[in-house]
Amino acid sequence: MGWGPCAGCDRRCFIRNGLGAAAWAAAPALLPLGLARPASAEAAAGAEVRALVRPPSLFAGIRRPITDRAELTPDGPLTHIFRFDTPVEGYDSEIGFPVSAPVEGEGIVTHTLREMHFYGRRHEGPLEELRTTARSLYAYMNTTGLSPELELAEVYGEHRAGQPVGGAVEVMASFLAWPEVFRAQLGRVLGPEAAAAIWAGGETLTPHTAVDPRCVWVAAAIARLKARSTADQQFDILSRVALVRPPENVAEAKAVYDASGSVEAVIRAQHEKLAKTRTGGFVDPPRCGDGVLHDSKVPYNREGYDAAATPREKRKAYCFCNLIREAEDPQVDSIFCYRAAGWARQLWEPVLGVEFTTCTITHSVLKGDAFCAWDYRLPEGFAC
Repeated sequence: MGWGPCAGCDRRCFIRNGLGAAAWAAAPALLPLGLARPASAEAAAGAEVRALVRPPSLFAGIRRPITDRAELTPDGPLTHIFRFDTPVEGYDSEIGFPVSAPVEGEGIVTHTLREMHFYGRRHEGPLEELRTTARSLYAYMNTTGLSPELELAEVYGEHRAGQPVGGAVEVMASFLAWPEVFRAQLGRVLGPEAAAAIWAGGETLTPHTAVDPRCVWVAAAIARLKARSTADQQFDILSRVALVRPPENVAEAKAVYDASGSVEAVIRAQHEKLAKTRTGGFVDPPRCGDGVLHDSKVPYNREGYDAAATPREKRKAYCFCNLIREAEDPQVDSIFCYRAAGWARQLWEPVLGVEFTTCTITHSVLKGDAFCAWDYRLPEGFAC
């Protein structure tokens, strides 16, 4: 159909290529954030990119992998959700509708979609050009320094039963509104007074704040956090400000561990899977021993990373974080990389059945290193 995630797609492949679009069917469930856009951001968006919030919403859908949009079998207007980084062949697809009460039927599951933030715009061209509309949203996301979430969809509001899927499509791209999550985590760990002091100035940010001003605020906030907290508190806060990892992804790794009892088997399975994507395998392979689980990230763009000749080129080819990758000169403390450790934490804690309370950033592109890596301190008595 002309667009979609790459074969064997996962988060790294999806984010790098900016493939996919997200949308929502029920207008009452999409609430404008009510925040003013800076003039420069408005111009960049062409007055067409909207910031919206979907509150927790009841949804009845049929979920199964597809390989082509032609496999959709709607009956009336539908919402089509893509989910990424889940272990399926093809595209993890769900079609359905927002509902006010549970719906029963063959293959239908009613569940609650969590709150998510989106950039959205309307697509009125051929379906084969949806990729262009989606890419424009992800290009805009780069300019704001916010990173994509992993749930994506299209809404075919003009579709009628018995007709080919088509008509105008509401296209949206979900993003992690992490400053708001950061504020909540500050309050949880440090209390309201310290949280307010560290988050000072955050109220001026909007989803349309440009990446460099956003990065300046982030650098100052992280410096204030570092001055008011311990390393373990910093890890506790920032590791909770990560993209939400799909439970299916975690379950796949846990099945490997439960069958083998081996951390190395999970690491090997991860590496083999990643090696088949455009990010390649690990630059700095994870390892476990002596009370430490050492973990790291793969490059955002392996070909660009291998060809990079300067620290700036390495950063832009390595970082998945839109803020650090797209900012001109990110002077941010390396504890910011606890957010990356938080993505991996969501995998390892349930897989191993432990809770990490101490983590050390050992390498970071923010310190001039060639990659980012960290050590989780394992609970006493845990053997790899």
